[in-house]
Amino acid sequence: MSDLSIMSQAQMALQQAQSQQAMAGLDQPKKQDADSFAKALSSQQMKDPSFMEAHQRRKIRETAVDFEAQFLSQMLQPMFEGLNATEPFGGGHAEKMWQGMLVNEYGSSLAKSGGIGLADEVERQLLRAQEGL
Repeated sequence: MSDLSIMSQAQMALQQAQSQQAMAGLDQPKKQDADSFAKALSSQQMKDPSFMEAHQRRKIRETAVDFEAQFLSQMLQPMFEGLNATEPFGGGHAEKMWQGMLVNEYGSSLAKSGGIGLADEVERQLLRAQEGL
């Protein structure tokens, strides 16, 4: 079974579980977490090694991209520290707060669009560590 069909089956199982929960009146606001995806899977899918491998690889890739995003944000931060906005369109305490968030989003956007290749290397190293090499 291909990774794509396994993932689409899992997504369908998640949607079914959510619709059943909504119809049962249990639709209370909850924190969406990555584990909710795994909880909705059938026991057969959880036993399928190809599915679990695809799920682990996806999580490893997400972790590697998050690491690269954080790294890029830290590298971009000094670039923006010396910028001083002039009135009436900038400046003040609020701009300094938002500037940090903006730099984090720049780093995240860069990492998701390919970045500098750090995520690929981190992913390789995580896979090697998982295999015990």
